[in-house]
Amino acid sequence: MRLPRHPGTLLVGAAATTLVVAIASLEPRARADSAPIPAGGFPLVAGAEARGLPPLPDQSPRIANYTIDARIDPDARSVQGTLVLEWRNSSEQALDRFPFHLYWNAFRNNLSTTARQGSRRWDGRTRGQDDVLGWTRVKTAHLLGDVEEDLTPSLRYVHPDGNEDDRTVIDLRTPRPVAPGATALFRLEWEARIPHGRVGRAGQVHDYLFVAQWFPKIGVFGNGEWICPPFYAWTEFFSDFGAYDVTLTLPAGHVVGATGRLEEKTANADGTQTWHYVQEDVHDFAWTASRRFHERRAVFDDPGYPPVEILLLVQPEHAHLAERYIEATKLALRAYGTWSAPYPYAQITVVDPAWGSASGGMEYPTLFTGGTNVMAPRALQSPESVTVHEAGHQFWYGLVANNEFEEAWLDEGLNTYMTAKALDRGIGAEGWGRRYFGGQYGRGGRTGWPVVAPDVWIPRGSDRLEGLRDEGRTDVLARPGWTYRSRHSYRVNSYDKPALVLQTLEGLLGEDAMVRVLRTYARRYRFAHPTTDDFMTTVEEVTGESWRWFFDETFFSSELCDYTLEVKSRKARPPSGWFEDGDGTLALKATDEPDEGSESEGTPASDPTFESEVTVVRAGGVRMPVELRVDFADGRTVSETWDGRDRWTRFRYTGARVVRAVVDPEVKIAIDVDRANNDWVLDKGPARRAATKWAARFMLWVQHLLELQMVMG
Repeated sequence: MRLPRHPGTLLVGAAATTLVVAIASLEPRARADSAPIPAGGFPLVAGAEARGLPPLPDQSPRIANYTIDARIDPDARSVQGTLVLEWRNSSEQALDRFPFHLYWNAFRNNLSTTARQGSRRWDGRTRGQDDVLGWTRVKTAHLLGDVEEDLTPSLRYVHPDGNEDDRTVIDLRTPRPVAPGATALFRLEWEARIPHGRVGRAGQVHDYLFVAQWFPKIGVFGNGEWICPPFYAWTEFFSDFGAYDVTLTLPAGHVVGATGRLEEKTANADGTQTWHYVQEDVHDFAWTASRRFHERRAVFDDPGYPPVEILLLVQPEHAHLAERYIEATKLALRAYGTWSAPYPYAQITVVDPAWGSASGGMEYPTLFTGGTNVMAPRALQSPESVTVHEAGHQFWYGLVANNEFEEAWLDEGLNTYMTAKALDRGIGAEGWGRRYFGGQYGRGGRTGWPVVAPDVWIPRGSDRLEGLRDEGRTDVLARPGWTYRSRHSYRVNSYDKPALVLQTLEGLLGEDAMVRVLRTYARRYRFAHPTTDDFMTTVEEVTGESWRWFFDETFFSSELCDYTLEVKSRKARPPSGWFEDGDGTLALKATDEPDEGSESEGTPASDPTFESEVTVVRAGGVRMPVELRVDFADGRTVSETWDGRDRWTRFRYTGARVVRAVVDPEVKIAIDVDRANNDWVLDKGPARRAATKWAARFMLWVQHLLELQMVMG
């Protein structure tokens, strides 16, 4: 999933609008549509049997295998379904209790756990419009075998969080335990009311259906317990891998996309059509349908990668952006495929969500949603940014599949880090802009007039720093998703902070070592549900070093990282006083001594000798090794290193005057929350005075604009 970022704010209110529009109107004729693409590109893709890397598994464990038959009536917003679940007990315990998720019951009433917590998903209020509500009800449950046994009387709602009004988890009990290694066959009949598409991550808006988390889904048994929490307000999902065989019957005339490959499409005598999809080795199934979709098809077939068919289902008003959607999908398949492991499925479906739907920016196996604006300047990277991000989820959420209830960062953080890197390498930096005269109406909302500041580019990762500054101290990153203090803290610790932490790790390890870490982790834990400990162990195995100190400062800390500089330079003191002569006798040397703070502008040829002190200060709580670059007036440059453990360290120099000092000059420490104080430049001279004068005048203009807006408003 993609959440809103914090693109750095340059100005505020009416002044911002006035200035940016003015800049746009003065835009030079020869202006680049995108930032220059940095050198580096993408390394060669590593094949299935890459030397020195773990082998890729041929298939998943296939623990939970579903056969689903569902009939959908969009006019009634109803689903009537039957599923058969073949579930294998892969644990060493005999089990007779089986919990299932009923996610849509989060929207059943205003007392569900989701509604009580409140979120962008739903705050529990219908605002007088009961059509937003949705629900799921299991009608019957049976255990199949030589004798079919009715489990319906055993069905109970359970409340792991203590909210007895929540109905998002049910329990079924079997008359006999399912032994380790044995398989159980469950058949469930259920019915559901499709929620409105603006209150959750799935639902119906007009004739657009995006249907996800829609069937009774069994929990995951691991480490001696069932993992099947309620539907919390901001956490996501976790389930076992398996094979899906799904039949969907809808009124004729819909264009349909779904997880997996389409096996058959049949016209029925009653005016409906039946769509049959199959996909092995996935852990969920989602689908979409609309009469308005336009289909666009392409093939990703870069050398060294398995071919992938791309199906784009795009809204008609976005048809002019179809090629950009497709190229961004190819970029994700290329970048993630080489930095982790190639995408193994034969197809991927890209969905452009409908107006007013909150389904934009979501990921499901072999299918994801984008989101864009009719007016989409290339510099703002829409739809490219959300497309790369959601396609990228296929490699972490889809194929590695950690527990997102408890460790959301392992998917969202890794993916956010790789999204920024892929866009930077494949497209270039994102431009700075704002949308005016509109607003956000659900994920993928398409309102507002885009205004782009010409040739202002956002460096990789810097758009995440505002969130880290604001919320970074609220919670430790490594904690279960539902236990964060607020949804803002969840966002920062699942997206912003881990992305910056991983960018910092890349800076310290180096590009080649980081790629090897990601490849090893992605291959070893494909289909394996890894944990934070597994990732840390992989880093140490690949590098041959202990990095626990690094993770203690980042994953297990709520401190911020901030390094700053202090620089002092003064003329070197000439000898004055009693000094030893060559024969050891004392002699008095008297010289006019300059004032302690005396400084000289001079010229490089006539500059006197200076004594300089450069103090690096650790202003934040996070301790990182940093580098220092010091430039001198005579053109000399000195590089230093510091382990960053103490609160400060000082470097002394004698000779030419220090004209510039930069801590972390190569921007390896991406989590430094204030880079403005990392760079010191000698600020004497008329140019500096002129800049100060014009800056003061500019701020006066801003003040006048704000006062005018207040008077006229």
